[in-house]
Amino acid sequence: MMNINYATLKYTDVEMERRNAPKVRGYFANKYSEIVEFHNHVGKENIYKYPMVQYKIINKNPLLLGINEGVDILKSIAFEEDSITIEGEKLSIEQVELKIMEQKFGINDKLIKYKFITPWMALNQKNIKRYYNADVIEKDELLGRVLPGNILSCAKRLNYEVKEQIRVKLNLVEKSAKFKNNSMVVFEGEFYTNFEIPNYFGLGKSVARGFGAVVRGR
Repeated sequence: MMNINYATLKYTDVEMERRNAPKVRGYFANKYSEIVEFHNHVGKENIYKYPMVQYKIINKNPLLLGINEGVDILKSIAFEEDSITIEGEKLSIEQVELKIMEQKFGINDKLIKYKFITPWMALNQKNIKRYYNADVIEKDELLGRVLPGNILSCAKRLNYEVKEQIRVKLNLVEKSAKFKNNSMVVFEGEFYTNFEIPNYFGLGKSVARGFGAVVRGR
């Protein structure tokens, strides 16, 4: 177990639909193009690592998550914005909520319940075909391998060495979501795991664009 620093930056008087999270990312990525963490590109090349700045729409409010070096980045721009422009519409910002936190991260000796508060994009081009051809039990088994892999990817980026098996129990519902004008299979619901994950951290594909955000359940 380790301690991890993270921050949330929420614009509490701005409301928008969850599908606009990539557009919020686009706004900040364009405005702060010199800061790699805002867009995860070097030139035209993508950086395929767990992102230290993530964009989400939570309860209709834009929320930016900053992890480790992302904390200082969010602190530096937290009160610089008096508006945000989405699809040509200028939205005024008057209320900003910045929270800086420290939380445990890593293997826990107890199972912890989490809920996906944004859809989990679990499948890639390789395993989507396997998923479609699988029966109900095989689908659960496949997702039960994918989620620990997602957690491992996050842990690796945060320099946490996982020395024990990550266990999961899933209770999910298959949904569809639009992503880059394509219909994608996503999942909503809850899961249990023996791994401590801070609230709002994303798991799976396209977490920088708001997918796969989790919060601890009750």
